[in-house]
Amino acid sequence: MSLSTERLQELLVEGGVVTAEEFREKEKEAKRSNIPVTRLLIAEGRLTQQYYSELISKFFNIPIADFKSVPPKPDVVSLLPETIARGRQILVFGKDEKRKSFKVAMTDPTDIENLNFLKEYLKGEVEPYIILPEDLRYGFQLYKKKSSENFELALSGKIRELSTNLKKAEQNALESVPLGELFDTLLDYGAILDASDVYFQPEENELKVRFRVDGLLRDIISLDKSLGDGIAARVKTLSKLRIDEHVKPQDGRFRFRSQDMDLDVRSAIMPTLFGEKITLRLLTSNQAYISFEELGMNKETNQNMEKAVKKPFGMILSSGPTGSGKTTTIYGILSLLNKPEVHITTIEDPIEYIVPNVSQTQVNLQAGITFPSGLRALLRHNPDIIFIGEIRDPETSDISINAALTGHLLISTIHTNDASSTIFRLIDLGVEPFLIGATLNAVLAQRLVRKICANCIESHPPDPAPQARMEAELMKMNIKAKVPRIVFSGKGCGVCNLSGYKGRTGIFELLVVDEGLRTVITSGNLTIDRVKKAACEGGMIPMLEDGLGKIERGVTTLEEVLRVISD
Repeated sequence: MSLSTERLQELLVEGGVVTAEEFREKEKEAKRSNIPVTRLLIAEGRLTQQYYSELISKFFNIPIADFKSVPPKPDVVSLLPETIARGRQILVFGKDEKRKSFKVAMTDPTDIENLNFLKEYLKGEVEPYIILPEDLRYGFQLYKKKSSENFELALSGKIRELSTNLKKAEQNALESVPLGELFDTLLDYGAILDASDVYFQPEENELKVRFRVDGLLRDIISLDKSLGDGIAARVKTLSKLRIDEHVKPQDGRFRFRSQDMDLDVRSAIMPTLFGEKITLRLLTSNQAYISFEELGMNKETNQNMEKAVKKPFGMILSSGPTGSGKTTTIYGILSLLNKPEVHITTIEDPIEYIVPNVSQTQVNLQAGITFPSGLRALLRHNPDIIFIGEIRDPETSDISINAALTGHLLISTIHTNDASSTIFRLIDLGVEPFLIGATLNAVLAQRLVRKICANCIESHPPDPAPQARMEAELMKMNIKAKVPRIVFSGKGCGVCNLSGYKGRTGIFELLVVDEGLRTVITSGNLTIDRVKKAACEGGMIPMLEDGLGKIERGVTTLEEVLRVISD
């Protein structure tokens, strides 16, 4: 059972996804990048994962696994070790004792090698189901629940060992305790909980360890304060920083292997009143080819964004506060544009992910590499596409505008509350309105909201207080959409650590500069209301309305959208 390239092409052409010529071009491009052609089409928004799964399901008469309707049982899932399940992208979710058969969810149920392996490993018949990658990731959370419990036990054991050693050897405590094991265990635990950041925060009498999970801080454990110096030394060694420097901030990065994945860890060390504070940003190494759909964009915003970024020149800006997911979106844009025939260069602070075939430069103040100086230097290398980490001063904005005017596509971030405010921010930085109208292609504003845990989701009428707040926000923004009569939330379970939430997604608003908006910008009578009105007439869906749509579909909650959007 396999789907040949010729048959795949035939099905996609019949479905109107691509033409035969386009498929052949994409197939060549996918081979150069060493990825499946379907993955490339999904990343470019030409094909959705849902449509592809339904296509395979119908062609081979294979059912689609739906973990949200019928969650798999942890004891059945554990029949296959996590490393094997993740490595092969499969999950056992059903078992028939009498027939000695197993239901197995697979992202590619046509993979003969996987099917034969499962028959041999499970000693029974295998009933393949196709599953969406998002649902498969949810299934993997069941492994994480068990692993989390194991790590808590491991941490408790190591802390007891540390305490015993500290009492025995007060003078040489740092040399006598297994700091390396403790540090690695904490990073492993952070990866298991999908933490984005790990903090070692010194206080007067203790060293607090905190994780940021789904955007919110969580206290994990308190350690003996005397361990702070040893942990700081380990981070500095891994990050190739100066071990003897204790009064100046230092930034670095290192690679860490956790379970079955590689993490790129960004380290930042800052001296504080009670010692050196350590912040570790955990980044998964494989971020190539992330699609706008995977970021959480709806179909209309997705299509408009693709049109905007595929223009040969101009400026694309991503706006939002720190932690709103701008960096992930930018890398999604770079992945979409990263083709062999284009020259992409970046100047970043810091470099978050390594992108193949892209020339990436790190800001280095000691070497004189800043955003403005780096951008000037990059322009001498004749790039087609430039990504600059942030536009935050008049000099950078001036060079960026000129780059966009002279045939380059410039992508950057800017700190504004919404898409419309970006135009006024550029004016504050000294950019003339007629230049904004001539160069700005689009502004994407975004926030990150926590997703409802699929394992414990339940429906109910909206609570009066958040409903009233949402109605007030909608009225203030002159949005005609209404709060749904039925909303959703998570009641809390072991998978989501009783929070009711698991994972995050984006809510967006995309301002596209068309002729109508360009006229408003250059009219000389520029107001925020006129900009918003023209943007909405051009197809912009306000961020609050996008959030309301995700509330109605059971992706997130009323309270969560209000938390990230309300002033």
